[in-house]
Amino acid sequence: MAVMDDGGTAVSLVFARWTLHDHGRLTGEGSDVQLPPKEWQVLRLLLVSDGTLMTKDRLLELGWPQGEVAEESLTRCIYSLRKYLGADKGFIKTIYGRGYRFTCPVSTVSGRAQQVCSACGQVSQGLLKRG
Repeated sequence: MAVMDDGGTAVSLVFARWTLHDHGRLTGEGSDVQLPPKEWQVLRLLLVSDGTLMTKDRLLELGWPQGEVAEESLTRCIYSLRKYLGADKGFIKTIYGRGYRFTCPVSTVSGRAQQVCSACGQVSQGLLKRG
């Protein structure tokens, strides 16, 4: 799951004071953290969801495609992401019994991009919203 520019280069996602770089680096004011692979993947899925609800089942399917995994793994992942985001942990809103929604506008560092749809996995081209 990646967001790429027209040249096939991965694009960084920017929200509030944070930037999520390709390969899982999360930077912000005074912070530079290498996220573990699952946290990076789940955060990226939430960021490209355009503020829509990501169900627990969908996040588990896309984040752990190799097979069965307990819902507790996703819960721990979200908990960990909120710790990394600190004061901005409220950007990940829990929709109880259903899933999660990212509440902050997200933009890319480049205007034109290919986006892998978090809902269906299809690649679309064109302009991405700038937050």
